[in-house]
Amino acid sequence: MFNYDINQMSIDDKIGQLCMFGFDGLTVNDDIIDLIKKYRLGNIILFARNVQSAEQLFNLNKNLQKLALSSIGIPLFISIDQEGGMVTRIFNGSTFFPGAMTISATNEVKNAYKLGQIMGEELNALGINMNLAPVMDVNNNPKNPVIGVRSFSDNPDVVAAYSTAFALGLQEYNVVATAKHFPGHGDTNIDSHLGLPVIKHDLERLKEVEFKPFIHAINHGIKGVMSSHINFPNLTQDEHPATLSKSIMTDLLRDSFGFKGLIVSDGMGMKGVVDKYTTEEACVRAINAGVNLVCVCHSHQPRIETIEHIKQAVLDGRITMETLDNHVKLILEHKKELIHLDLEQSYESIIPIVDNKKHQQFSYQVVEDALTLIKGNPIKLSDKALYLGILPAVLNIADDALGNTKLIGPVKEIKNLDVNIVELNPTSEEIQSYVQLAKNYNQVIFTTYNGNNHEGQINLINELAKLDNDLHVISLRNPYDLYYTKQIKNYVCLYEYTPNSIQVLKKYLKGEITPKGIVPIRYE
Repeated sequence: MFNYDINQMSIDDKIGQLCMFGFDGLTVNDDIIDLIKKYRLGNIILFARNVQSAEQLFNLNKNLQKLALSSIGIPLFISIDQEGGMVTRIFNGSTFFPGAMTISATNEVKNAYKLGQIMGEELNALGINMNLAPVMDVNNNPKNPVIGVRSFSDNPDVVAAYSTAFALGLQEYNVVATAKHFPGHGDTNIDSHLGLPVIKHDLERLKEVEFKPFIHAINHGIKGVMSSHINFPNLTQDEHPATLSKSIMTDLLRDSFGFKGLIVSDGMGMKGVVDKYTTEEACVRAINAGVNLVCVCHSHQPRIETIEHIKQAVLDGRITMETLDNHVKLILEHKKELIHLDLEQSYESIIPIVDNKKHQQFSYQVVEDALTLIKGNPIKLSDKALYLGILPAVLNIADDALGNTKLIGPVKEIKNLDVNIVELNPTSEEIQSYVQLAKNYNQVIFTTYNGNNHEGQINLINELAKLDNDLHVISLRNPYDLYYTKQIKNYVCLYEYTPNSIQVLKKYLKGEITPKGIVPIRYE
């Protein structure tokens, strides 16, 4: 569909190919028209703010590609963070996919591969050709505030197997899979959206744990790797995040690991980089470090400022023409696979793909198969039971709101179950009020939501455990509650708070299913 001669491309055209920007809007508006036409923007990142329905998303992507082809002559990479589970950008009119730890809890690697295929088919049909997934971080720090169940496991071999299978499934449908967050975001207790985490492990330990999934994926042909805004002082010998480090992005990832694909930055407005530099300057440094696509997620500033700053760096010789051309050549080589773009098809023609009952049923079944009994006995619901539940909350910038108040609906339909909502981090006074309420019941069900980072939930478990009733704790996200209290007698994990998991929870409470999942983390 497109031909290029890099020698005929202007500096503006080349710089535009290195940029992947976000914007506001559900349609092609003046803002994005200006970025593509005037500033030659070559790539887009979509967020939930850009997605209202499958049909709207399909039309948006088709019109974006038409605009790029008519203005620049080169198609866009249109990317999205569609990990599944708690990081989902597409809610309506297509399949709601399970998250990483849910998939690995089924103990079936083939589920990861099939879900990757299904997601790849749907994303491709909707006009998305790059998925900023899967997460290949080994979540071996139970206090991690941003990864958790977005990781497949705390075991590097499990992460390697499942994440690579998922990636290969995606790529069967011409969707670039992007392993993140290199060299690894698993062993951190700081969210790189909010600060610069530091991982001080030496090279031998990193090879044994953090590097393993990435190397495995590279050896099996993954096409994208996303950098992390984390400082690895034993790799860099300085205080810079990996994204800005040539020793990590080029010497390690390119030269040592032999990665031939695209290096994509994490969001360049995150605190992990902008504590030290502006977004604009950080993008220049990332390009020189070896990053091919710099990602500015902002819907307004500093997108144009970033392009202008990069251009000035080229004119000043801070970014050499050789560096610029090498990045552009690699990007365009990967874009050649977009030659089969069909911008004339109708939304009606893809409905059988994106609104597919078999896809939806398989995704649901994976969540049901992941239901894990870690300790104690399955529940036998009493005639009158108390349900204390925490609603899902947006805990970091990666999360999306999932219609929090509505998700609990199926549980409220259960007869003889009194449902009460608990605050995310209940105070001592609130805990006492819940305990007083619980004294009126023989059975209490408490659903936690990242109790590992909300001490009030653990305190509530400990107080409820003192009562003489049948207490069942069910985690609906990170499965680490047993790390922080030994007072749980009956513990079940579901790994996500999503429409599918709440349907599974309802069936479990009614005694219609038995847990058969395997917990993907290690308990001491």
